[in-house]
Amino acid sequence: MVYLLNQLHRMKNPWAVGETSVQCRNCGHIFTAQMVNCFDTLLWQEAREILDEENFFYPLCPQCQTQTEISYRSRYIDRELGIAAVMIPGAERQDMEGLLQDMNRFMDRLALSGMEHRVVGNFYAMAEQMRIHKHRLNDRAIQLLKPFMIGGLQSRGFEVWDGFFTGIMQPKEAKRMDDTVYFSLQEDDPAVYSEMVYQFHIYLTNGDIIPHGINDTAYGICMNILQEKELAEDDGLFHFYDLSWAIDMHNSL
Repeated sequence: MVYLLNQLHRMKNPWAVGETSVQCRNCGHIFTAQMVNCFDTLLWQEAREILDEENFFYPLCPQCQTQTEISYRSRYIDRELGIAAVMIPGAERQDMEGLLQDMNRFMDRLALSGMEHRVVGNFYAMAEQMRIHKHRLNDRAIQLLKPFMIGGLQSRGFEVWDGFFTGIMQPKEAKRMDDTVYFSLQEDDPAVYSEMVYQFHIYLTNGDIIPHGINDTAYGICMNILQEKELAEDDGLFHFYDLSWAIDMHNSL
């Protein structure tokens, strides 16, 4: 934990601070790629754009031109959007309860005033936090939306790894769209087809991506769940919310 705290404390330079070694998943060639240890939008205006560009985290192998994912500890700080996220590779596989307790014991060193603090396990989740807060949404509600879509895909035989929020789309006409889940508070209510659609990329275990969406009524239902659980408001501490957390939350209802 001391090592992690020291690393986080040093994550102040928003620019690339070095290089990381990458082994190509195709040909095995080892090459170096740019490494950014802190995306601070106050000092680096392009930080959001870089986070939104998936190719940044998939450098090309100079030998065979295959994209290979990179992963390292990093931090995203966005005072305008009110989010500070720490990326710890593979965090979803760790004992997060103990790690979060340790991090929150040192909030005087790690916290930023008026911010939501999150731990994420990969750059997909870090970029997702940026998009969620850019749209001024509740990240717990966004997580709770995922099982509704993923469950449907799994029932059709798809093997899903995870899903990540990409944005919001306003339909041009009140028409049911494919690959979109619709919730309604009234039976056979056509008005749901004109609602905003929350868009996601659902990642399969084989690497394929399925675009999927879910309507605004579903988001409202998830917000009601959070209100009932007294989780709608953030307490300023570090938290880790992912698909497993959302599934556990739904199972507890």
